[in-house]
Amino acid sequence: MTTDLNPYRDVDLRPLRSRLAGWSGSESTLLDTAKLANLAQKLGLGHFNEADIHALWRIGLVRADVTTAQAPAHVPGLEPVQSAFEVRFIDVRKPKARPIGMPSFLPKGETAEDALTPHFHPYRIFLLHHVVRTLRISTSNTQYLLWTPGVHSVVEKQLCGLNHWTESKDFLDRFDHWNWACELAIVCEPVRWTRREFDNEDPEQLWLQEYGLKLQSQLRTLPEDAVPSIRQAFALAAAELDPNSELQTLLRLMKRFERDRIEGRIGAAMRLLDMAESIRRAVERHLSVQLPEEDEIGPRVWMVGARKVLYGTSRVFDAAPSVLRDFLGSFGLDGGVKARCYVEGQTELGALRHVLGSTSQCVVVNLSGSVVERGGRGLAFATSLAADKASGTFSFIMLDADRADVVRTLRQAASKETFHGAFLLSNPDFEMDNFAIPELNRPGFDGGSNSGEWSHEEVPEVFPRGARACRAHGAGASWRA
Repeated sequence: MTTDLNPYRDVDLRPLRSRLAGWSGSESTLLDTAKLANLAQKLGLGHFNEADIHALWRIGLVRADVTTAQAPAHVPGLEPVQSAFEVRFIDVRKPKARPIGMPSFLPKGETAEDALTPHFHPYRIFLLHHVVRTLRISTSNTQYLLWTPGVHSVVEKQLCGLNHWTESKDFLDRFDHWNWACELAIVCEPVRWTRREFDNEDPEQLWLQEYGLKLQSQLRTLPEDAVPSIRQAFALAAAELDPNSELQTLLRLMKRFERDRIEGRIGAAMRLLDMAESIRRAVERHLSVQLPEEDEIGPRVWMVGARKVLYGTSRVFDAAPSVLRDFLGSFGLDGGVKARCYVEGQTELGALRHVLGSTSQCVVVNLSGSVVERGGRGLAFATSLAADKASGTFSFIMLDADRADVVRTLRQAASKETFHGAFLLSNPDFEMDNFAIPELNRPGFDGGSNSGEWSHEEVPEVFPRGARACRAHGAGASWRA
């Protein structure tokens, strides 16, 4: 049975591509021929220049995502789109075969495309990877040294094979398929990080919401094997460019802006895995399914439960940084915030929790006044400081300065370097300088318990209330006397 080299030729992505071509948000993404050539060289895909990219576009091996013109034009294979900008087209041409017996793919003389300017999504580097992979002519590093006449015979043999392939239907089908695969990733990319709740007054969000519904309808009509096969093609190409799978996973935990600055072939691998992720995010979001992550679909084989053992989670690219600490530690890295804050009481505890937020990795410890040792009290604090220093954890201590023994103990500990960190002594007390008299009185009378202590639910609200009171009453200096 013959394998279909262009299995999704009948899946029409033109409506989505047309919408993207007319969208103002795509302006910052598109590259001209010179910039795409520079990107390819930066990513180690080979030597390309502006003329090379333009030639690949003219013969349809690399389709453009937006083509612009100074005036309306009729060019076969280029469809006009509605746009508030200049005259725009999407490129739906099929790749052109090399004319039999001709020395070049490019036609002689001027063509209709010469009056147009092509622009490309960065994902089109996938096509450049295949141009390099399938059209390269090379010999071994030592062929010239060992047997110089052999260079000619090797090149002649490769030329014969390339001539036969590029004149065939298989060549056209394959490059048409690779262009379609790129276009699937490109139409999915805009919705990968859009917010689920939209601002009805923001035209960009409204456009993305409407576009997402169109994309959802398109995704529902795809053949069942389209998404997994295309994503796997990107992952396998990434592995071909760079085989360091665990390093790729580590780098993909970086912010996308930083990841896009990576150069060389591993940078190209990052871009291809990003294409696979764009499709996954769009499908998961709009079809409410869960797909394998990108490191699961390449050449690497995973045993059941192995990802959880290695990463600490089965979904590494959706996990919180704290969950991945063991994985980072296996590389000798520590991605956690190594800081511990010690506070004297409930007021300071509520203040820091309010400022740091619920997602902070900084540990806040309430000493409840037990700082100096008295009958064993305070011993745990000293032990904890010593443990912090031994583990390289920064200790930040925030106490009131109204107790001389506490101040003396902390200054002695700092001078002897028995802890690593810093301390802040509040003078006047933290409460007196940040809260008004009514704010201080209320918890004592109606704090929710017989002892007058604040409840856990109430503590995080104390600081914002105190901040509002400060604005109303001023700093405590005006009433402290």
